[in-house]
Parts: sequence; structure tokens; C-alpha cells
Amino acid sequence: MLSLGVKQLNDILGGGVEEGSSVAFVGSIEYDNVILMHQAVLKALESGKRVLVVDFRQPPPTLLKELRSHGIDYEPFLDDSLTILDGYSNLYGQGVQGGRNVLPNPLDLGITTAIIREALQGDEYDILVIDDVTAQYTLQSNPKIYIKAIVRLVNSVKSLGKTTFVAVCSDVFEKSDLAAILIPFDYVIEVAGGKVEIKRSLQPLRVLEPKFAYIRTRKGINPTKEHYQSIEGLKAQLRAGEDGTIWLKDTRVQIVEEATERTLIETVYDFLGLDRGKELLYTWGKKQFLGYGEYSKRHNTSIAEALEDIFKFTMAGGGGRLELVELSDSVVIVRGTHLFPGGKGYPYPFHPNYAGSLAQFLTEFTGERWEGEETKCEAMGAEHCEFVLRKVR
Repeated sequence: MLSLGVKQLNDILGGGVEEGSSVAFVGSIEYDNVILMHQAVLKALESGKRVLVVDFRQPPPTLLKELRSHGIDYEPFLDDSLTILDGYSNLYGQGVQGGRNVLPNPLDLGITTAIIREALQGDEYDILVIDDVTAQYTLQSNPKIYIKAIVRLVNSVKSLGKTTFVAVCSDVFEKSDLAAILIPFDYVIEVAGGKVEIKRSLQPLRVLEPKFAYIRTRKGINPTKEHYQSIEGLKAQLRAGEDGTIWLKDTRVQIVEEATERTLIETVYDFLGLDRGKELLYTWGKKQFLGYGEYSKRHNTSIAEALEDIFKFTMAGGGGRLELVELSDSVVIVRGTHLFPGGKGYPYPFHPNYAGSLAQFLTEFTGERWEGEETKCEAMGAEHCEFVLRKVR
């Protein structure tokens, strides 16, 4: 299997794409699909693959500069395991450009495809990359002939046992032409509008909903889930409004001090007593997690994997550290340390809301009812907090 450089995408595909297959990265004029494609290329280069990139979109130096701004640096691989064929200069430059790795007449599809195939056979490249086929499509007097040439090229490369990565801008293609040019591809991955979605795959997909949200960052296309599982990711999305508001991407947030949260919990117990106070905090936690389990079920293959995602989010957001201690069909035990808020010397548990959130999550994820309880709490003098969740028979 060939990694595509993004863990969540690889996980959906069961490890990546089959070597020797053809992959279309389809996107919009934002070119997020191009960035993701080159992330996959960089991963292949780092694993020792030899790559031939055919660049029709811009001069190769500009391409290299653009990719560096997204954390993709090809310089260490040039003239060793990476070759860039310049298909731009003789389309738009003044006079005829010559020299090594320059396509003489990119509009002559017969010559161009012959040069590409010869290079693949002669230099034993593992992967052909076309960045991207849209630029050539817009220049053709007869787009249908161009589509046929691309289909033949992709199929002939596949017959050589080589892998093909091709970027396609769906905003430019006529609907019927887009469908036609995608015919030879084993994988079709759409990258646009903040969402990556697998439209076609050789192997069965690992999740019910083969898509995920992403953010374009200085390190390329980054799944939103992974981005928010680190402090760096959260910091990158925080912004302050001129009206005194704070935003985490598109969500308005407020910074809550630990003393403020402690006061809230103390007030709940003061007004309602121990049992009703625990019940209120537990119910509050359940309500906070409405919908999380349903969403996670479509994107994760196991309870353990889904809980690990929650634990990463909790730690990145300052909620403390959670770890899975026991997992069975009927019992789940989770240990917590340095949970928010912290405290010492209290006669009541501080984190029933965590138990409620975990119970709600398990109920939605499994489709069966779960209930939970905080059985140990650091605020009451225990070495760690402990949450015991049981399936209700």
C-alpha cells in the first residue's frame, strides 16, 4: 500500500492506495486537491519512491515555492528521486524554450504523452504525477480529443505497473467531460470546501462515512480532528474580535478560569445537596456530548479508537489527561489526572459531568444505554479520578 501522507485518509482506505493504481485528486479553483496530492507525493519520496512530475500549471520554480509555503519541500529530492517535466514554459513563454526536462510542445498531445511514457520506462520511475490536467483542458480546440489522450495515458501507465496521481479542477470541466476523464481512475478523492471525501476506491472502505473535515495550514491539508488535538492547532485557530469576543474558528468561546469553574460546582452542591448536585452535573455532561457518539461512529471503527480521540481533544483543550484502563462488552473504566477544575479537600466529587459525557458518548456509539459514575476524585484526596461506565441491561 502507498501512504497518502494523511493518517485519517489512510485509515479510511485501510492503509493507503494500492501501488500501481491511478488516483484522481478532484477539487475546486482553491487547489486544496493539488496540495493534498503533493503531500502524498512527498510521503512517497520519503519512503524511497522515484517520481516524475509533469507541471502544466506554472513554471517549476513557482510550483516549488508554492509547495514550500504549505510545508512540502521537494529540494532534497530533485535530480535524485524526483524529476519535474516543464510543460508550462512552451505554452506561455516568449520563444521556444529548450533544455533538459522541458516539454517541446505541450499542446501536441501525441509527442507529450510519448515523452512521458518513454521517461517512465527508461528511468524506472514508480509514480507519475500530473499537476494538473485542467490547465491543458482549457486550451484545447477539441476537449474530447484531449480527454481521450489523458484516458489512454493513465491506462498505459497502469499497464506498466506504475502509480498515477492526477489533479483535476471540477469547477472548470463540463459535467460530462469531468465524468469521462475520471473513467480510468481506481481512486477518486474529492478535496474541496473544507471536506475530503473518497468517491471511488479499489478496496472496501473502513468507515460508514468516508469523508472528514480539513483545514489548510502551513503544513498542508490537515484533518480538523487532528488539528484540534494539539495545543498548536487550537492556538492557530483562536482569534480575538474587535467587539471583545474570542473565536475558535467559527465558534465563539470564553476563557474560563479554574477558580470560576470550582465556584460553579461548589454553588451547585450548596444549593442542591450532594445527590441532586451530582445528578445535575452528570446531566449537564450528557447534554454537552449530544451528537458526538453518532458522529464518531461514522468515522471510527472501534470504541477504543473513538475514546482515544476524545482523550486527545480533552488534553488539548486543557481538560486534563484521560486514559482507558478497562474495556469490555459491559464495563468501561477510564482514569483521569489533573482534570479541570482541580482542587483538594472537598467532600464531594468534582467531575460528574465527565461521567455523564462518557456515558452519553458510549450510548450513541454502541446504540445501547450506558450509565457512569465518578468513583474516585482527586478533589476528594484520591491519587487520580476514576470513571466506571456500565451497560444497562
